[in-house]
Amino acid sequence: MIDLPSIGLAQFIAKWYGPPDQPMDRALGCDHLPVPLRAWYDLAATYSVPLLGIKRFLPPADISLRNGKMVFLSDPADAIWGFDPSDPMSVHEGRLHGDWGKISEPLPEFLVHNALGEAVYNASFAKICDSVENAKVTEILAPMKEVAIGAWNWPDSGGHRLFMGANVIAEVGPAISGGTPLEDSSGYSEVQVGALAPSTLAYLDEIPGIGWF
Repeated sequence: MIDLPSIGLAQFIAKWYGPPDQPMDRALGCDHLPVPLRAWYDLAATYSVPLLGIKRFLPPADISLRNGKMVFLSDPADAIWGFDPSDPMSVHEGRLHGDWGKISEPLPEFLVHNALGEAVYNASFAKICDSVENAKVTEILAPMKEVAIGAWNWPDSGGHRLFMGANVIAEVGPAISGGTPLEDSSGYSEVQVGALAPSTLAYLDEIPGIGWF
C-alpha cells in the first residue's frame, strides 16, 4: 500500500507532465489561501499544459465563501470542494445545492489524491473498460500497488480505488453501463488505466475478454 504523504506532489507532476516550462513566479492572488493550496497554484503556474483532466481549480481571486466553506475546486456538473476558514487544513466535499461533508484526508493529502486521479483521466495513453470481470482486474493491476486514499462521494459513492506503478496509474470503481452504475455490478468493475507511454499498456491487450476503448 502506498501512503499519500509518501508521494511528492511536485515530483509526481514533473514525472507525469514533464519539467516546468513557465517562469518560476508565484501565482497571483493566493495570499488568503492555506499554504498547501498556495503551493499547488504556484506549481500549476509553472506549466503551460493543464494538470487536470476533469475537475478545475477556481482562479484564486474567485475563491470565496459558500455556505461557510471557501470553494476552490469544482467538476463540470455540480460537485464542489472547499476548506473551512477556521480549520484550513480540512477539506469538505459538497454540491452546489446541497450540504457539505468533511473528507478524511487533510488538504495536503487531498491535493495529492486529486492529482493522481486527474492524471488517469488526463493521460495521453489510456485504456478504459466499463465492465471488467474482477478476476481479470487482478491481472490488470499486477504491476501496480494500491494507494491508500480516503473515501470521496465523487464521482459517486461506490468506493473508487487508485493504483500506481512506475509509469502507470489505474482507477477502479463500480461497473457502469451507459454512464450509470449497473443494477447488479457484483463481480465486475469499471477500470481506467493511464500511462506515460503506449508500451506500458501493451500487456493489457494480452488479457482476453476485455473490450478496451
